[in-house]
Amino acid sequence: MLVGINLLLWTASPNFAEHGYLLEKLKDWGFDAFEIGVGGLSAAEVARFAKKADEVGLEPCALDVYVAADMDLISPDLAMRNKAKQFLKSCIEKTADLGGKVFSGPMFQGLCNTTQTGPTADERKYAVDGLRECALYAKEKGVKLAAEPLNRFEMYLLNSIEQAYEFCIEVGVDSLGILADTHHSNIEEYDTAASWSRVMDKIHSVHISENNRGIPGYGHAIPPSVFEALKNGGYQGNVIIEAFNANVPETLPLLRLWRPFVKDTDEIAIKGLEFIRKHL
Repeated sequence: MLVGINLLLWTASPNFAEHGYLLEKLKDWGFDAFEIGVGGLSAAEVARFAKKADEVGLEPCALDVYVAADMDLISPDLAMRNKAKQFLKSCIEKTADLGGKVFSGPMFQGLCNTTQTGPTADERKYAVDGLRECALYAKEKGVKLAAEPLNRFEMYLLNSIEQAYEFCIEVGVDSLGILADTHHSNIEEYDTAASWSRVMDKIHSVHISENNRGIPGYGHAIPPSVFEALKNGGYQGNVIIEAFNANVPETLPLLRLWRPFVKDTDEIAIKGLEFIRKHL
């Protein structure tokens, strides 16, 4: 397993001139990988990050999200569904150009969308059909997709690991799997490790994230049993820290993060890495 961290800890709008130095810092601290939002990156920016990752010896990973007001794979509006598919395919292409093996995110539904009745049969069909098309495209590009079930307060189509697994089986393309996240599992599962163990064959990426999104290992969302489940299940993918410090304005309204956890944001990365290494 390679241990990495999401650059969202520092920025939601990465650009190489401002953030390329982070890759050197991550390598110096002992990380093996990094995860970056690729949706807004130009081809030139992707190439710069890819070159730097190769130079310092970090495994690149990609992810992104989209907002339902802009596009949505489960929208009744065909144009909105097509826009979401084109966005995801663009992200898949950028992942391949970055040198990444996995593109992750809650790709089956747009953020900031809610319901009074729960998901409909049409919404599920739109998501299955749309991600089947994207998964086949990803397979052509040599990229795996890791769809992330989010907790009930952020999404409604898929919340639990079991729901995500059944969804992947219904899509029926082996390039589609699950991004398992401890923060969301802490809310939606009775036992995170046990639920993950039952779907290990479909877990394509892992996020280590605390109950409050702060320093991994300082809360209650990441029991040691999670790491034992990964090891015992033969998981060989990336283990990525997803943490925040209320220092990135774009994430505040989406994640409801209003207070910083530490004065020096780097402390979250360093202590989180120590915690994960201890258990791996």
